Amino acid sequence: MVGKFSFFSKQQLPLVEDSNRDTLAINVQSYGTTLNDNETQEDNTGESLLSGIPKKDGISGEKGIRGEQKHLDLWKIVAILSTAFAYGCIMTTLFLITLPVECQRIQREYPTIQKSISLALFVAIAGVTQLITPMIGMLSDTYQPPVPTIGKRLPYLVFGSILTVVGLLGQGISSAWSFWIRYSIFFFLHMIGLNIIYAMMIALIPDQVPPTQVGMANGSLAFLLVTGSLFGFGLFYSVLGEDIQSMYGLYTIIVISSSILTCICAHDRDVTLMKTKSEIDLLNSAVDESQIPGFSVLINSMLIAPLRELNAAKFISAFTIDTVKYHDFFVVTVSRTFYYMGISVQSFFLFFIHDVLHIRANPENAVALLSILGQCAGALTCYPVGYASDKVFGGSRKPFIYVACTILASTTFCIMFLTTMDQMIVACLVLGGANGMYLTMDTSLAVDTLAADQEDDGSNAQLLGVWGVAGFVGSALGPLVGGPLLYIFGNPVEEADGAIEYSAHGYAIVLAMSAFYYVCSALTLTLIRSKYI
Repeated sequence: MVGKFSFFSKQQLPLVEDSNRDTLAINVQSYGTTLNDNETQEDNTGESLLSGIPKKDGISGEKGIRGEQKHLDLWKIVAILSTAFAYGCIMTTLFLITLPVECQRIQREYPTIQKSISLALFVAIAGVTQLITPMIGMLSDTYQPPVPTIGKRLPYLVFGSILTVVGLLGQGISSAWSFWIRYSIFFFLHMIGLNIIYAMMIALIPDQVPPTQVGMANGSLAFLLVTGSLFGFGLFYSVLGEDIQSMYGLYTIIVISSSILTCICAHDRDVTLMKTKSEIDLLNSAVDESQIPGFSVLINSMLIAPLRELNAAKFISAFTIDTVKYHDFFVVTVSRTFYYMGISVQSFFLFFIHDVLHIRANPENAVALLSILGQCAGALTCYPVGYASDKVFGGSRKPFIYVACTILASTTFCIMFLTTMDQMIVACLVLGGANGMYLTMDTSLAVDTLAADQEDDGSNAQLLGVWGVAGFVGSALGPLVGGPLLYIFGNPVEEADGAIEYSAHGYAIVLAMSAFYYVCSALTLTLIRSKYI
C-alpha cells in the first residue's frame, strides 16, 4: 500500500514497515509539494489523489489544487455543472406553470382557499428550504467519508438527488389523487433535495475549476440555467401538450440524468479534494477503496454523526460570515443582496402591464412572453461575457458588474415612461442580456474573493451557501418594501370587476427604488480591497 504514495519524493515521505503502519499519521498539510495533475491519468485511474498539497507559506489547499490544474475542456465543465440545467428547468417552470395550475385546482376543489394564498404558501416553503444550503455546505466541508473514493461533495449531491426524485414522484402521485397535504409534504422534501443539489453544484466550481477558467465556468453555469428553463417551457407547450402530470416525469428524468453525468465527470477530482484537504493517516489510506459502504453507514457519516456533535455555536456559524477574514467575500454577498432587491421588481410586472400598459386580456401570457424573451437574451450574453472576463481586465470581474448594473438601473428607470407592449418587450430584452452578464460575474466574483480570502479552513460550500441565501433575502426584501410603496403612492382604485388598479406614479416610485438598488449593488463592490478581483 506504500506504493500508492509513490508520487511523494523520498525526502518528503519515508517508507515504513507494515507493522508500524497503524502508528504513523500523515498530516497532508505538512508536505509542501505540488503533484503532477495529469488529466489523462486522473480520468483513467482515479489515483491522482493529491494534485496540489497546501504549502506551509499560507497558501490554502483549495488554491493549491486549483492553481496547478490544467485547463478543463468546455464539455467537461458543462458536464460537471450539468445539474444547473435541471435546476433551471425545475425552478422556473415550477413557479410559473406547474404550481399556479395546481393552485387553481386547489381553489376549485376548496373554494375557501384562494389560489394566491396557496401559491404564496408554496413560495414560502421554497424560501425556507433555502436555509439548508449553508448547513449542508458546512457538513460537506468537514465530511470524512468512510471510504475515501466516494468523494467529498458527490455523496451529498447524490443524497439531494434522491430526496428530489422521491419528492417529485410523491408530488405527481399526490396531485393525481388530489392529496394536497401530502403534496405539500413531498414539495418540501423536493425543495430540500433541490437546494442540496444547488449547494453542491456551486461548491464544485471553486473545488474543480482552475482560476483562469472561473469566468468560462460561470458563463456555462448561467447558460445551463437559462437553457434548462427554456427547455422546460418548450416541452410543456409542445411535446407534453400542456399536461401538468407529465412535468413531474420530466423533472425526474432530468434530475437523474444530470446527477449521473455530474458524478461521472466530477468524481476523480472530488476524491482528490477530499484527500488533499483532510488529515489522513496511512491506515485510512490503506483501506480497501473498492469496498462500497452500506447506506446506513453513509447516512451516519454524512448526517447523523455530524448533527449529533452540532452545538449552538456551530449552528450559528453555519449562517454567518467572518467579515474580517472574508471581507471581500462579504462585500460580494451584500452586493448580491442589493441586486436581488432590484430584480424582484419584476414581480410587479404583471400589475404594471395590466394597470399602466392596459393589457387586460391575458396579462399572464404577456408576462410569460417577457420572461422567455428575457431568458433568451440572457443565454446570448452569459457565456461570452464569462469567457471574456477570463481574458481581459487582468481577470477582474468588477468592470462587467459595473456595466451590467448601469444597464439594469437605466433600463428599469426608463420602464416608467413606457406606454406600449412593444416597448416593454425591448426593455425586457435589454434587462435579460444585462441579467445574464450580472449573474455570470456574480458567481465568478464569489469564487474569486473566496479563493483570495481563504486560509485553508475548507469552508467553501458553507460560505457559498450563505451567499446563496443572500439572494433569497434580497428577493423577499424587494417586494416587502415595494409593495407598501406601491400602495401608498399608487392611489389604488377599485375597478368594476373588483380588481385594484394602481397609478403610474406608484409604479414610478417602485421602479426608481429598483434602479437605486442596482446602483447600490455596483457601488458596494468598490469596497473590495483586493486590486486583482
